[in-house]
Parts: sequence; C-alpha cells; structure tokens
Amino acid sequence: MLIIEAKYVIAKKFELIEDGAVVVDGKWIRAVGKADELTKKFDGQILDLGNSMLMPGFVNAHTHAAMVLMRGLADDLPLMEWLQNHIWPLEREFVNEEFIQIGVELALAEMIRSGTTSFADMYFYQDIAARVIKKAGLRAVLGEAIIDFPTPRFDKPQDMLSFAREFIQECIGDELIHPSVAPHAPYSCSRELLEKTKALADEFGTSILIHVAETKDEVEQLLERYGKTPVRYLNDIGFLNERVICAHSVWLDDEEIEIMVERKAGAVHQPSSNLKLASGIARVDRYIKAGMRVGLGTDGAASNNDLDMVAEMHIAALLQKVKEMDPTALPAWDAFHMATQGGADVIGLGDKIGTLEPGKYADMIAFDLDAPHLTPIYNPISHLVYAAKSSDIHFVMVGGKVLMENKELKTIDEERAMARAREFSAKFNKGAA
Repeated sequence: MLIIEAKYVIAKKFELIEDGAVVVDGKWIRAVGKADELTKKFDGQILDLGNSMLMPGFVNAHTHAAMVLMRGLADDLPLMEWLQNHIWPLEREFVNEEFIQIGVELALAEMIRSGTTSFADMYFYQDIAARVIKKAGLRAVLGEAIIDFPTPRFDKPQDMLSFAREFIQECIGDELIHPSVAPHAPYSCSRELLEKTKALADEFGTSILIHVAETKDEVEQLLERYGKTPVRYLNDIGFLNERVICAHSVWLDDEEIEIMVERKAGAVHQPSSNLKLASGIARVDRYIKAGMRVGLGTDGAASNNDLDMVAEMHIAALLQKVKEMDPTALPAWDAFHMATQGGADVIGLGDKIGTLEPGKYADMIAFDLDAPHLTPIYNPISHLVYAAKSSDIHFVMVGGKVLMENKELKTIDEERAMARAREFSAKFNKGAA
C-alpha cells in the first residue's frame, strides 16, 4: 500500500483537500482524505510530494496521437484544404505500421509529460498503437477510422468494419485498451455505413468516435445532401445515444443542443484546433448549462500543434468568456471538470477514472507549486486553470504504476523516441514540398 501526500489534493469538482493524501492499493484508490488521518488509519509506504497539487490525470477525449509526426507540415489552412490537399495525400503515402509505432510512442511521451493519463483516439493501425500504449502504461479508447474511401490500411469500408469487429473482440475487457467504432464523419460516411457502424457498436456495447459539426462547410454539405444539419441528421437515422462521442460539435443550434442532451450523446471541445483551423468557437458554456455531457481534447498535433491538456483547459476557459461576453462563463471548476471527470464520462470510463475516489483506478498527476508563476496561492483551482503550465507536472501514475517521477519518464525512452521521429520525418520532405 502507498500513501501519497500533497499540499493540495483535488479529488473531484468542488472537492479540494488541503494537506491531503491518497491511499493506493495496487491498481486502485483505497481512500482519499486528510493526510494525518489516513496515515493513522492505514499502514503503507509514504510518498510525500511536498508543495504539490495532486489531482486526477487528464482525459484527452479526442485526438489522433500518431499525427505528431505531421506537426507543422501544413499550417494556416482551412480544414477541407488542409485535409484534402495535404493530410490525406500524405497519409496515403506515408502512414504504415512504422509510422504508427514511432508516432504513437512520441505522442505518449508528450502526453505523460503534460499529465494525460487516458485518451480517446481515432486513427489507423490501432492494433499496432495498442501495443505501444500498453507498453507505456497509458489508458486509451481506440477506434480504427472508418470512411467511404480507401485509407492507408484498407481499400473498402467492409474491410474496415471487419477489422473493427476483430479489434473489439481482441481487446474487449482489457484494463488499458478500450475498443471503439470510429466512423469518420457524417459527410464522409454514407447513411448505410453509419448504420453499420452503429449496429456493430450496439452489438458489443462499445463507444462510437465521430467528428460532428466541426465547420460551417460541413453543416452546409449536410444541408445540401440531406436537407438536415449534422446532429439532426444523425438523430433522425437513430445514430445518437449515450455511447456516441461527437468530436468538435462547434456549430450546434439550440434545438440541436436539446437533441444532444435528450440522447445523452457526448461532445468534445477542442479549442486550439478549432481556432487554428478557423472552424469556429463552440458554445461550450451553454452546452454545459443545458446539461450536455462535455469533455476536452487536443485533436491531433497536426492541427493544434501539441497534445497539451493544460493549455487546452486554459484556452477553453478564456475563450468562453469572450464568446459569451461574460467573465463568469466556464469558470475554473468547470474547465477542470471537462478535462477530467467530464472527459471520462464522455468516453465511457466515468465509473473507472476521472476523479480520485475509492474504488477507481489510481490514475493521478501532481503539479509542483514551487514556481514564481504559482506564488502566492489563494485559490488552487484558479492557479491550475489560469496560471499552471504542463512543465509544472512532475509526477504521473496510471493504475498504480508510476509513469513519471521527478519529471523522469519511466516507461518510454524519450531520447530514442525523438531520434526515431526525426529520422522518419526526413521521409516527409519530398511529400510535404
């Protein structure tokens, strides 16, 4: 048994414990409370983190991890030009098993350093990604991208569906890898394909990862094709439910917000990517107030250009205040909740992660508070959202296993990962020119 002590423990939204501790028993959290009380009640090794803030690990509810290898390749472009003229051609030429192995390992190093302990990912060769992720010790919801045209791995949608079934059967019940079904978007998947992905997810009770209402162009495409906006269209074909994870969800009107709430579908806000691609600003504060389930994500590093959940939390909180012209919009506690418990709920793991509570996995991170930009401290949660940096994180644990201690990665050879990425990036020079 391990008793982890810290100056502040943020167990969950609105629960802050000064001079707190978390008791870890194997993979699980046994108890949370005041350090002096828990050390009397439990026998175990004490890990004193000193002047630190101990909290649940971040949940990156939507990303494309391996795309770190495309970081900075095609910047300052609108989404469809970025995708059709740059990203998709490069993926067809360069994405293979080696790309995934190298890209995912580099992404995981970045995630651990910035406090992400769980993430949801839609991309290719997810069986290869799963091996790298399990070795590094993170938790992930993984879905092989399914779309109506050839991918780097499969030529036909039916082959993508067959792989998705096999991947689910292989991984279902795994503690770290949670299989999902991942139709790309309503504009890139036919109704028949969407219905097949929904049937597969329903058969196994898995989540569905999908991009929804990311841009005005997407909304206009759906209106022209079906006479309906994306959320209305998905609702009318019976696609939406509590296991559907709608990435972006930028352009939702009031009726669509009500539909999302009624169907209990989850939305994932990715402010940096949406800003960089000029996709728009989601009305996240209104979503939350309406009762929508909302998580936070980075999107891929090709459109962000990093995987830093601390930065996303900060930007999300500030952006809503300007969007609503209201300084009380998306307060710090709500931003924290989106980045932790909110994301865990959206990706279907809310009963296992997202808070520091007895019976949940021991997934947690710690910020070093001994820094000029974090001094003095009047309100720890305010500091977390408005002042802290990912570089302040010095401790990361997933399922009771330490992945980073004193800012040293324990499960990834960081220098090797960066060297392999640099070597592979040389192959892009011709393709990106």
